[in-house]
Amino acid sequence: MAYNKVPPNSLEAEMAVLGAMLIEKEVIESVTETLLPKNFYSGVHSQIYEAILDLRARNLPVDVVTLSEELKKTGRLEELGGQKYLADLMEKVSTAAHTQAYAQIVKEKSVLRDLIRVSTAVVEKSFEGSEEVDRILDFAQEQVLGVAQKNTDHGFTAASDLAKEVLDRIEKYYSNNSAITGVPTGFSRLDDMTGGLQKSDLIILAARPSQGKTAMALNMAYHACVEKKIPTAFFSLEMNKHSIMQRMICSAARANLSGVRNGRLPREIWPSLTRHTAEVSESPLYIDDSPGLNILEIRNRTRKLMHQLKAEGKTLGLVVIDYLQLIRGAGKTESRQQEVSEISRLLKDLARSMEVPVMALSQLNRRSEDKAREGNRPQLSDLRDSGSIEQDADVVGLIHRPEYYNRADPTLKNKAILIIAKQRNGPVGDVELAFFHEYTKFENPVMTSMDSSVPEEAVF
Repeated sequence: MAYNKVPPNSLEAEMAVLGAMLIEKEVIESVTETLLPKNFYSGVHSQIYEAILDLRARNLPVDVVTLSEELKKTGRLEELGGQKYLADLMEKVSTAAHTQAYAQIVKEKSVLRDLIRVSTAVVEKSFEGSEEVDRILDFAQEQVLGVAQKNTDHGFTAASDLAKEVLDRIEKYYSNNSAITGVPTGFSRLDDMTGGLQKSDLIILAARPSQGKTAMALNMAYHACVEKKIPTAFFSLEMNKHSIMQRMICSAARANLSGVRNGRLPREIWPSLTRHTAEVSESPLYIDDSPGLNILEIRNRTRKLMHQLKAEGKTLGLVVIDYLQLIRGAGKTESRQQEVSEISRLLKDLARSMEVPVMALSQLNRRSEDKAREGNRPQLSDLRDSGSIEQDADVVGLIHRPEYYNRADPTLKNKAILIIAKQRNGPVGDVELAFFHEYTKFENPVMTSMDSSVPEEAVF
């Protein structure tokens, strides 16, 4: 698709940059850190800049004489305007003091041209209409994001600078006197092991049905958004938003779910319900209960929320997805295993590109309930549909409730274990918890002395 407009450029700024490099060698380093040959609109200027870079790489002096000789050797001097044009470049600047400002103008014009280029590609795809809308939307966001990332990339970081940044971060942790460096979960032993849910991590929380995956995710989300005021996105592909909100409020208020459903709540629970409802309503929690979302839609909606929060001066701190096996793939695949592999890879890409922890709930296969297995303890190999989930995840937590499999044993009452089966940057092991099924609530094990006489119900 062609447009009858001249792309954004500033030939004057390009000439000023090149001229300054010829009269003042000190500016060469700063300019080369800012500009690449492709940032120049003029092909002539781009080639001259490349010749300057070549001289610099060979530790040769850069001036009008050496540059003329370099271009003459390659037969390009006259083609690029001859010595007269090089002299004209030098006359464009009387001082090199403003060279960095000129270089920035050249860079900004280049970014605008890149945006026009990728936008044109999006327009062409849209007119063709040969791809699904979701794929075109994802392509558009990826292309624009690519332009942004390319122009904020600073290349290598010196060890001296990086080491100082790390030391500053360690000092900050020390001064805060806290082992939690990520999003706190509210479970003290888990936070001790992981330091909280870390930025850019993909966390998989897995269990068999009725073990409390959603309950634990809601408990963590509540602690993040209500207790710590961390903006949290919750994708519910199974339950509607009203059920999610009801579960969260009742769990926090310790209100019996059976009593809620049959309208037989004791009067004394109402103050707690009212208080927790008010707290949740004021929290930065965002729920999307759209059924049948595909992975591209989840990525697009997360990015949209991130930009919305950024405009409000906030930062998205946690993304929860309930649950992974209900996410549709972006297109046709040969098998469900390949589809889940693509989904887990894109979830990890989402966590890394947005620098936010992404927690995805996942089902375990039936092997975890094999009676021949001691204690019915789940294992990493029980993750359903794809081994790539284990590979892509930074942390894998497996929920195990011994009471569920041996209800006759009174010593197992309310006991639950979160098995940290994988942690890329930390230890693995068991986190002991208490689970109160009547509230669908996990708590730190100090609460295990509380009695519960309500018959157990399935927890989803």
